Amino acid sequence: MLDDASKQELREKHYNSTIVDIVWQHETLACFRVKPDFDFPEYKSGQYTTLGLGNWEPRHEDAVKEKELDEKRIRRLGRRAYSVSHPVVNGNGELYPPDDLDFLEFYIVMVIGVDGEPAPLLTPRLFLLKPGNRIHMGQKFTGEYTLDCMNDIRDDENSLVVFAGTGTGEGPHNHMIWELLRTGYKGQIASINVVRYKNDLAYEPLYRELEKKFPQLTYHALTTREADTINNKVYVQDYLATGMFEENLGRKMDPANTHLFLCGNPDMIGIPKVREGEKIWPEGAPGVIQIMEDRGFTMDYGRTKGNIHYEKYW
Repeated sequence: MLDDASKQELREKHYNSTIVDIVWQHETLACFRVKPDFDFPEYKSGQYTTLGLGNWEPRHEDAVKEKELDEKRIRRLGRRAYSVSHPVVNGNGELYPPDDLDFLEFYIVMVIGVDGEPAPLLTPRLFLLKPGNRIHMGQKFTGEYTLDCMNDIRDDENSLVVFAGTGTGEGPHNHMIWELLRTGYKGQIASINVVRYKNDLAYEPLYRELEKKFPQLTYHALTTREADTINNKVYVQDYLATGMFEENLGRKMDPANTHLFLCGNPDMIGIPKVREGEKIWPEGAPGVIQIMEDRGFTMDYGRTKGNIHYEKYW
């Protein structure tokens, strides 16, 4: 084990940011607001960077016990990539001006490990932090899951942008929706988010207020383990395939003027393997990509420019 002096020396060496606020949804779900020591690099809505804490830091007691780390590993950082989320509106209920934030927001769930699976290095440590604590943030922001792909229709009033996420996969969509609203996007915007319990919808109150201010925006929250939904589960795949979403939206999803963004559970997304131009779909129930390709949509990958975009969130 490291002594306190060694731990402090490692913190001073590796940590370059401060937790300025934690907005708790519940004990395992929170929005972490982080202010880096360095100037914000330029980045796009939907991109990600890394957060890290030393393996020498204490872990949450609810996490599956960690294998003992040797002297070399315990001195390292446990890191993970996180998309940048966004608080969307300020204390006055107005959209944040682009230069008003002095922190970056990350929407994070604590993973404790189950069924023999070990807990990850980072989140059982992260969820013990308090405002004022130090952390590592990567200085490189990257990722191709951005709004650049829809430049062709951004000013078309008949256009539709649909964001579908599971759990904290909603994070990058918050930033993207803020970007569309603040830049005057004229088309319709819909955000679908599927969680287990209503208490897992950290951003729902914000979106209900936004719906009142922006009639073009609708928020579609689905739960799978509440008393009224546990025996009637509707996942993103079901919501799109059955026409329920379009009925609630009041219009059809037309591949000619619709872009669909997917982030979260790989089973929801259903990314195929592509071999010599042929798609090999994952086994089991079809994911959203397959469902929508059967309706004339096209997956955006490699040199193929399509209208279904996805982020591999885990």
